[in-house]
Amino acid sequence: MDRVFPFGFPFPTAFYLTLYVVTLVIHVVFMNYVLAGGGYLAVGSFLGSRRDANNATGDATSILRDWMPFAVSATITAGVAPLLFLQILYQRDFYSANLLLFHRWMSIVPVLIVGFYLSYLYKGRTIGHRSAVWRTVIGVVAFACYFFTAYSWTENHLLSQRRDIWPVFYASERMMYFTPSLWLRLGLWVSGSVATMVTIVSWQLWFARRHGGDVREGEARRAATLALCGIGVSVACAAAYTAALGDGVFKVVTGALGAPYLVAAMVGLAVQAAVWIAQRRSQEFRGGFLAFASAGALLSIIGMTVVREAIRLAGTDVATLYPQHAADLSVGGLPVFLAFFAINAVVVGLCFRLVHRGRLKAGGGA
Repeated sequence: MDRVFPFGFPFPTAFYLTLYVVTLVIHVVFMNYVLAGGGYLAVGSFLGSRRDANNATGDATSILRDWMPFAVSATITAGVAPLLFLQILYQRDFYSANLLLFHRWMSIVPVLIVGFYLSYLYKGRTIGHRSAVWRTVIGVVAFACYFFTAYSWTENHLLSQRRDIWPVFYASERMMYFTPSLWLRLGLWVSGSVATMVTIVSWQLWFARRHGGDVREGEARRAATLALCGIGVSVACAAAYTAALGDGVFKVVTGALGAPYLVAAMVGLAVQAAVWIAQRRSQEFRGGFLAFASAGALLSIIGMTVVREAIRLAGTDVATLYPQHAADLSVGGLPVFLAFFAINAVVVGLCFRLVHRGRLKAGGGA
């Protein structure tokens, strides 16, 4: 592991690692929108006034409420591909963690279903005419579903890398795994999702303004403040998490395998911070600022995704997996995957277009 990711691995392994990172980045973008957006709606439920669900426009709350059902479905759809590559790359580790967590792990399926339908209920006209208590309950429960899913994935990931405790964990008949670093890791990903969500919502509000929609006064300043807070908390969590894991992990992320991507992530964060500081002084969303913020967010997501994978690879005897990766690549299912990937991309794009047209007809503008 003395070469930059994904070089230095046999072609089959490098091929699957690359596809895994690419598809995971797509999933993370949607996931950030849902996780941070769900939290924003939950908090806003306590503070927001009673408004008509169909007529309220021009702020982040109305945008998130209208787009959340689509975003949840897109997140789930985009999560299928990286999940498949994860199973190919780390069969034993991934399946062992699943089996050890058992029913606790599988509970994310019904929980996601509940969260998905609550997003429709929160958006619907009925809730818009209900008291703030009803909206608060639905908003908080929906976010709890998204947060529980994020917690479960973090728990599964950490347990999959602890082969040394698998026998003891199995003998104890526990179905929950906890380590102090779990909250730091989860905090890193949750806080890191805020700036990405703000960037996407800011584009939606910018687009609404360009097409004659109203944007609430001060929304640009509030968005910039929220993004800066998310960036600050994510940096603090990243530093604490790295310190908790010890010198071994620090050497991995600063070594040849992950160092370039760590630098990319840090540059991306710096670009985002600079943009949002500048945007905070402006009364309106500016396309140039948002373009740089988007580039910085994408650079940070790619960098952190590869650093995450570098840490896992350093703790895995990956050489023993090379024959299996080569055998999997020879099966010949790649054309089928690429075909369905393209089909799904087109379908998601059409869904996005339909939702956009519906918003325009309803006067939302985004």
